[in-house]
Amino acid sequence: MSKANQSMNRNDVLNDVRRALGRSTTVPPVPLEAFIEPSLKTDVGELVARFTEEATAVRAQVHRMSDKLQFVAGGGENSTTQPIDKLKFVGQIVEIVAEICRSVGSSEVALSDSGFIAEMNLPEHLTAQGFSTFVPDALSSDHEQIVARLANCVVGLTAADYAIAETGTIVLTSDEQNSLLVSLLPAVHIALVRSSQIAATLYEVIGKIGNERVGRVDSSRSVTLITGPSRTSDVELVLSIGVHGPKELHVIIID
Repeated sequence: MSKANQSMNRNDVLNDVRRALGRSTTVPPVPLEAFIEPSLKTDVGELVARFTEEATAVRAQVHRMSDKLQFVAGGGENSTTQPIDKLKFVGQIVEIVAEICRSVGSSEVALSDSGFIAEMNLPEHLTAQGFSTFVPDALSSDHEQIVARLANCVVGLTAADYAIAETGTIVLTSDEQNSLLVSLLPAVHIALVRSSQIAATLYEVIGKIGNERVGRVDSSRSVTLITGPSRTSDVELVLSIGVHGPKELHVIIID
């Protein structure tokens, strides 16, 4: 059929439809409003609770700790919070990481080159606990050597950029060199997340990442969403854990 005949047949059909509807011209459709769930002001405690519930449902293990101690001074409204000693607080984080390592029989920890991790001197503290540590060099040109070394590490520790409460998901971005490799290659992934980094929805996280990019020269960024340990049902629809990535995911939430 020629293009001219196709066009005539289409017009004939549309004309028949218009006549049936009692119209002589095509009525343009009414624009639909964007279907975006409105952002709700949610208490941090509620976000942490929702994240914990959803993450646990997909077999992640969630640990929560606070850098504040609650004490009563007169009771009631006079109750206040006071920061605990930073060294003691870091020691608590190290102890959780060490306990996870011991549970899987690992004496080595791979750590991403994160400012948050470096700020707490976690490699030095873990070394003091008797663990060997490996922080991939972001400037190294030997990518294959880094991959091989990480593949032999049982535990990888990263610092998440964000977390999503509605799905129990942690978010890693390419701003942190080698963070994806550290989160993917070892059999056990430990992620540090501050409670202030937990957003209610994916939409909110995308908006925050977009706002961060405004005015930056390196505007491109890859984002990895991690929900629970690695899982696949490729073979006969049988769920298998840890085939294409970590078989355990631990999330340490820091208030």
